[in-house]
Amino acid sequence: MASGLTSDEHSGQRHMRASEELTVNDVLAMELLANSTVLAGKDGLDRRVERLNVMTVPDILPWTKEHEFMLSTGYPLPETEDELRELVTRFDERGVAALGIKFGPYAAPLPQCVLDTADALNLPLVEIPDDVAFDDILSRVFSDIVNRQAATIARAQQIHDAFLHIVLTGGQLPEIAAKLAELLHGAAVLVADGSGRLLATVHGDEQYERMVATGVLDERHRLRPLRPGTHELDGKLAAIVSPICAGALRHGNLVAVENAERMGSEASVAVDQAALVAALDVTRQLAVAAVERQFESNVLHDLVTGTGADVDDVVARGTAFGWNLDRRLVVVVSRPPESANAPGQQHLVQQRYIDAWRSEIRAGDRHAAAAGFATDLVAVLGAGENPAELVRGVTARLKTATHRDFSIGISRPFDDRHRIPGAYQEACTALTMGRRVNGPGKITAFDDLGLFRLLSLVDDVAELRRFVDDTLGELLRLDAKQRDDLLHTLRVLLDKHLNVAEAARTLHFHYNTVRYRVTTLERLVGPFTSDGSLCLRLSVALQVLEMHEVAQV
Repeated sequence: MASGLTSDEHSGQRHMRASEELTVNDVLAMELLANSTVLAGKDGLDRRVERLNVMTVPDILPWTKEHEFMLSTGYPLPETEDELRELVTRFDERGVAALGIKFGPYAAPLPQCVLDTADALNLPLVEIPDDVAFDDILSRVFSDIVNRQAATIARAQQIHDAFLHIVLTGGQLPEIAAKLAELLHGAAVLVADGSGRLLATVHGDEQYERMVATGVLDERHRLRPLRPGTHELDGKLAAIVSPICAGALRHGNLVAVENAERMGSEASVAVDQAALVAALDVTRQLAVAAVERQFESNVLHDLVTGTGADVDDVVARGTAFGWNLDRRLVVVVSRPPESANAPGQQHLVQQRYIDAWRSEIRAGDRHAAAAGFATDLVAVLGAGENPAELVRGVTARLKTATHRDFSIGISRPFDDRHRIPGAYQEACTALTMGRRVNGPGKITAFDDLGLFRLLSLVDDVAELRRFVDDTLGELLRLDAKQRDDLLHTLRVLLDKHLNVAEAARTLHFHYNTVRYRVTTLERLVGPFTSDGSLCLRLSVALQVLEMHEVAQV
């Protein structure tokens, strides 16, 4: 044949793809087609062949399928050059693998313009010797397709059994990754959770550098989001991505990265099978982790609520989890965003938030205590020099991992572990008031609450609103611009202890303008410049009015 492959080269390729898909090259390498000639489209000889068809009528297109090796004599072919070129173009559009023609003694050869079209489309046009019967081609190629499919199925079962054996004998994700790398002749393998955090890896230094350079891994050494399937990275490198799923829940991704020419169809099968078995191990680990997590959560709950055994006994139990509570500490309480998922998935989403919380807290302080309660996430961790800065780092990582904003409350730092229950109450107060004052998704420290520490004792938001309306009354019923201007002036006056000159300088107003506004304010809210009690009420009302929940009423 004139395909440009020697018998040795072809034998080597056949050995490499023993159970892979059949290509046009493979068909033409069969003995009965040894004398075939590739007339055009030689660059398309690697097209996949899944079926054969025989063209017996000119309007064959409605019965044409993708990856089909079309056989024809010269008789049903169109007679004009334009029609022939149109037929070749339409075959390519429909994904035909190749067109094999047996011209016979009377059919004219294909025009050069048709061959040029096939070359441009990389659609192989093959001249089949007259002495080769179509029945023999059909029989031989169909047998090869069936044998390859059977070999692929058998190989897939072998791969599955190899991975399943690892799990059944106690192996985990690192062993699964190592086996996949072995099956793929040294490919780099990454197993990552839903946030891209690597759970198991097999790779060399050079492979790692290439994965960073091609964007498979980000600057935090995490797997970037990749859609399932095969991705071409830099012209040579390919990544096969398979999701790790248990039912409708996706736990992460398994990725194999290797040079594209070494990635055959078996590579996708192996990656898919590895991901399937990895899901079994992940599910098993989640079940074990759930028990451990619940036990740790119970111990931390006893600690922060001051129930059960005394604090010293609870701390002693906590050492089994790696806690270190004999240092300067801070308690942090977080509330994840409301879940919009279906009721059956809300528990799974909550567990993901808990896992992300524990992971990110431990990433910043490996001796911290962290767990999830019914609605809140709680942690006791080292205060460091700046607790708020430490918590901001945790929150940023949480948002990156979950794409959600978390409300956070922080207690005051303390040195005595017996103060943990009190600090927990402070963090809860900071969380509650932070949400009431600033809305969800904010970080609030107990030390920064000021007057809101007292207001936190009032649970009735409607009562707080009535206090504001009773105190500021007529002022709140002005049009929006005048109301906001006068409220701002009142705040500045109270901040400057009713010093009109200082207030005028701060507001960049003339002194008489501020005096006029004072007169207007006293007409609306009362003689606050001469009534200290009214001043206090006005200051409190302005503070309450800043609360997010009150402003929404």
